[in-house]
Amino acid sequence: MKKAATFIFLSGMFAVSGAIGQTPFITSDSVDINRINARVMVHGDMWWDPVTMKAKCEFPKGSRKNIGFASGLWMGGYDAGNNPHVAAQTYRQTGNDFWPGPLDASDTLTYATSQKWAKIWKVNRSDIQSFRALPTHTTTNTPPAILTWPASGNANAAGNGGAALTIATGTNMAPFVDLNSNGIYEPLSGEFPDIEGDQALWYIFSDNGPTHTETQGRPLGVEIHAMAYAYSRNTLIDDVIYYEYNIINRSANTYHDFRFAQFADIDLGYYHDDFLGFDSVHRMGIIYNGTSNDGSSAGFPVNSYGVSIPIVGVSMVALPGDAGSSYVPTGSFTFFSADLSSAAFPSHDTDYINLMRSKTATGVPIMNYFPGYGTVRYPFPGDPSDTGRWSECGIGNLPGDRKFVISSNDFNLAPGETKRIVVALVTTDTGQRGCPNATFHDVKVVADTAWAIYYNPLPPLAIENGLAKNESGLKVYPNPTNDILFIETTDNNVANDHLAIYNTIGQMINVPITGSGKKKEAS
Repeated sequence: MKKAATFIFLSGMFAVSGAIGQTPFITSDSVDINRINARVMVHGDMWWDPVTMKAKCEFPKGSRKNIGFASGLWMGGYDAGNNPHVAAQTYRQTGNDFWPGPLDASDTLTYATSQKWAKIWKVNRSDIQSFRALPTHTTTNTPPAILTWPASGNANAAGNGGAALTIATGTNMAPFVDLNSNGIYEPLSGEFPDIEGDQALWYIFSDNGPTHTETQGRPLGVEIHAMAYAYSRNTLIDDVIYYEYNIINRSANTYHDFRFAQFADIDLGYYHDDFLGFDSVHRMGIIYNGTSNDGSSAGFPVNSYGVSIPIVGVSMVALPGDAGSSYVPTGSFTFFSADLSSAAFPSHDTDYINLMRSKTATGVPIMNYFPGYGTVRYPFPGDPSDTGRWSECGIGNLPGDRKFVISSNDFNLAPGETKRIVVALVTTDTGQRGCPNATFHDVKVVADTAWAIYYNPLPPLAIENGLAKNESGLKVYPNPTNDILFIETTDNNVANDHLAIYNTIGQMINVPITGSGKKKEAS
């Protein structure tokens, strides 16, 4: 078991929490529609099971190998008196800053309310399309997630264990398609969740709940509406999961120098032989294997990747300050020790702030020692295949258990204001190699895919009886193709057809189309 001694301590923390009636919730679900099977928890943390202390970010799905161990949101800023306010999650070793559920009018969240909202609503696009095709909608033929979707005014809204949820009309909660524009979610009238991708998980958590003990600082009073989603298209997008966070300031404070960050403990199979790197173009932290063999041999330790190892990235796809095709740079990229007893591991609010600002937890700026000394915002930005650039592989570091924090730049967050952050987990296939033969080329291509499809979402697949429908008897060959693509159809009205062709990163390709009758070719 990874970090066994640490988690003996954690188990003790759970026992203490239970004694005072503030037991954290273990409610979870997974994004599992494509090649990744990634766990999400209602406290905002993900990729692990806090009960078994095992990784739950499987890739390829069904392989029992994992590309992640734990991840969570970090954020922090300063009020008008320059007092720090911070919220974060790591391994729940000192408790929880985030709790499921929305804040009330006094900017607080009780344990009883949190218990009701300890639920994740999971919806597949195919479920929505099948639902919309029904001639009538009843409580029995409407999928439970659609029926109980926690949207404005929904009389059927239900949370953990079926607990009734009262959501006032006009409340900004789970997004939905309002067919009659009356501001009330009415699934029995045919209205449905407004999700992204082919599968989405929606959940809500806040930082001013029953406890705020992870960072031991002042809470922010923020409420986070989260949607984790993915596509399943048999292309590179099947190696991507998106995490969209709408951060709402429910407090009376205007925060300045506010930063959002994603903490990631990404373990490639065997956790103790990894390296990390950074790609500024995709605002992406990267984990790759520090040796050519993950573990001592293929399959050992149990569920390691052996010699065929994926490379994983966490890319900040959308940040406050982005405008059109202009994207703000990442604020910082930082890493810290795997040893919870080390001073390098955060334990107080200022430690978390430091790690979101290109410093160690103790406040020492990150230094560049290749080729010369100096402070940096992003360590190890070099591709490991380029010996002339600064990488862990290039300078001969010892591989180990790597963790990183990638943060936004500073922004202000006013009372009632909402900021949207989108993070993508991207991975390559398992044909990659570790140091000294690793390269970031392929993971950057997958990141290109993630960015392209986020800003140009794929249209829904046609669904019939839960299966992708082959419209008009289409035949498309060869697939894949590099030159000419033939498209055949049994549709007698082919002359009126409109053809749209997309590449593997979601871009529409403008190509000449020729042909007649029931056969066309694009070249």
